[in-house]
Amino acid sequence: MSLPTTLARVERLLRPLLHRLPPHVATHLFSKGRSVYTAMLANDVPADRPVAVPPITVWGMNLRTPLWNAAGMFKKGEGYAMVAAQGAGMWLAGTTTSRPRAGNTKKGIRWPAVPYPASGAAHNWMGLPNEGHAVVAERIARLDRRSDCAVGISVSAEPGLEETVALHELADGMRRYIDAGVDYIEMNESCPNVPGHAGGPVLDDGLVRRLEYVMQHVLHGAARRVPVVVKFSNDTAIDQVDDLVATLVHMGYDGIVLGNTSTRYSAIEPQIAASERRTFRAFTEQYGGGVSGRPLKVWSLALCAAAAQAARKHASNKEFHVVRCGGIESMADVEASAAIGVQLNQWYTGYFTGVGKYGHDVYARVLG
Repeated sequence: MSLPTTLARVERLLRPLLHRLPPHVATHLFSKGRSVYTAMLANDVPADRPVAVPPITVWGMNLRTPLWNAAGMFKKGEGYAMVAAQGAGMWLAGTTTSRPRAGNTKKGIRWPAVPYPASGAAHNWMGLPNEGHAVVAERIARLDRRSDCAVGISVSAEPGLEETVALHELADGMRRYIDAGVDYIEMNESCPNVPGHAGGPVLDDGLVRRLEYVMQHVLHGAARRVPVVVKFSNDTAIDQVDDLVATLVHMGYDGIVLGNTSTRYSAIEPQIAASERRTFRAFTEQYGGGVSGRPLKVWSLALCAAAAQAARKHASNKEFHVVRCGGIESMADVEASAAIGVQLNQWYTGYFTGVGKYGHDVYARVLG
């Protein structure tokens, strides 16, 4: 075992002890250690791992497996060679914005986050820290790629800018990534950790204007056409899904991701183990933030089932894919997605839990 995978196994055993500490101390320790560890893991490239599942082809891309990391894991555009060797079908960098962002700091804690291992969940209030489209696009352009692991990027409009400026910079960033050779772009319309993104989406004038601008300047205005999908929250009202899919199909988008982390704290708390509720309540009170992992499993499946049904209705003659994100942690979850007509899956909390158990064999063991 390498040092990062050994540390992951040790950390997995120690995680439950965090919740015996005062919540602020637990959050401080985990947040500081997480940033250091993620950078270390991203540079630990293993020998190629075999995976048992057959490859799939979507949007003209050959993907080794139907599973890859959700946005937020590799904010700086690092880690491609590592996850490709592990067996991921795609590597997703970002989310990036047009201008560098320092992310959230509060009570002396930079990028607050804490895990709930007994609950299969985690909590974060990071605030889209990133180096900006231009820097990450340049890094992506230098990647040594392989044919069975696609390169994706998650992007967001810069929060707080005047709308016309934000739209111009968003489209410019997406075109930069296309020029850098990305295979897939994810437009993040839901991040509960920055102003203006909290809550489920409403198909309002602002969203429509963003979608129309990207349609005109990227879907139809870029030098090379790549699939562009739009990511919404796991807190999306299920009765909005049909309209969202219909709008995306009509404008020429290639898919929908459901979804991002959740802020439905009152519905999530009963799913948090009793030993972890003190930390959960304290983190919610101090930071808010988004919850990921197992508590979102049922919601993501229901939303994706509605989206898959809407796609069959509205996109019968177009390749339009639903991507499930939220609570994916096992082959049973991937199979549940397939049973509702969803081929593609993303994970985050489940991935790190898997690395703690299996090291770099995480895809082989989980998908085996």
